Amino acid sequence: MGVLSVISCDREPMLPPEPVINHITIKQLRAMYESGITTIDTNVYIQGDITLTPELGNVPSFIAYIQDSTAAICLAVTGTNSFAMNSEVKIFCRSVPFTLYNGLLQFGNIDIATQSELVSLTAQLPAPASVTISELLEGKHQSEYVSVTGVQFKTAGTYSGTRVLTDCVSDIDVYTRSAATFSPGIIPTGNGTLKGVASIFNSIQILLRDTAELSMKGAICGVPSVTYLSQDFTTLGSSSLVNTLTGWLAYAQVGTVYWKGYILSSNHFARTTAFGSGQASVITWMIAPQLDFSTASKPYISFESCDGYDNGATLELFASTDYTGSSTPWTSTWTKLNFTLPPSNTTYYSAFVSSGQVDLSSYIGSTFYLAWVYTGGVSAKTTTWEVDNVLVAEK
Repeated sequence: MGVLSVISCDREPMLPPEPVINHITIKQLRAMYESGITTIDTNVYIQGDITLTPELGNVPSFIAYIQDSTAAICLAVTGTNSFAMNSEVKIFCRSVPFTLYNGLLQFGNIDIATQSELVSLTAQLPAPASVTISELLEGKHQSEYVSVTGVQFKTAGTYSGTRVLTDCVSDIDVYTRSAATFSPGIIPTGNGTLKGVASIFNSIQILLRDTAELSMKGAICGVPSVTYLSQDFTTLGSSSLVNTLTGWLAYAQVGTVYWKGYILSSNHFARTTAFGSGQASVITWMIAPQLDFSTASKPYISFESCDGYDNGATLELFASTDYTGSSTPWTSTWTKLNFTLPPSNTTYYSAFVSSGQVDLSSYIGSTFYLAWVYTGGVSAKTTTWEVDNVLVAEK
């Protein structure tokens, strides 16, 4: 007779192991995108501090910025954005895509309820990276919390819109949304330190977290000992020829395109372009009032320029001692002066970039003219060129 043996088991059934989720740095996350990955397909997470949110209205409701000790990145949020500024969080990355939006790398869409975990609501935010404007313009520190020292705003006014920050060598835009709570506030008029988040919207810019992070009460830089000419085009109306400004001249050598005024976000500047002209060739002159250097010692010119949708039309600066103010300046003798050009932007507009201090000591003891000459039109060279904040002064 067979024996039936029954073995009982009172142990609980074993659950499958939890999936392992590995921590990666934000620098490693950005490297994944650079290697060609468009959506994360592995179980990894990042952990860092939230440096900027829509709390004060200076970024859209679906945006936040996060950084760790290695790098930073912009997050795009799906649904309610409940990230808190200066909190520490984990972001679970599996199935999350990358997007390059107008030059800014974004990581999202993040569902905060299912793809994030709060580590601390009151994290100790790391000190901002100390940077220069030129480093930011090179594209370094994208999305990072940064501090720039020895800087000042170029013009007075409110925070709203685009404001130009300078260290008297390089310039960068500081952008504030009109919806920001501090948008109507008056920007400081001194030199000092500005903190914010390095970002990009077609061109490099800084986004402020809070105006309390600005300490700009020092003496401003770049104040010349003698000023021969200063022109910020503030009184030049939109589409008005530059020759409506006292002493300024505008002539078309080829075609019928002229230098005119343009206004963008309350900023006035001179602009010209062959775009939309339908003209095969365009050469157009903008000439500053005559300068007298009979008592000059260390003179220079500086100005800002910007190019838009660059496809080959050029901007050049010239000086002439034998030009008399006639309507045919091209018949006189002109010497080309080299200056720092903005980076070429083929898909939008560059930032305004300082020319640097262009030496004019060769003209000491003489009277002379300065001219900006735009050449385009041929083979659809229709780049837009803009000029602002012209200064001729002594060092």
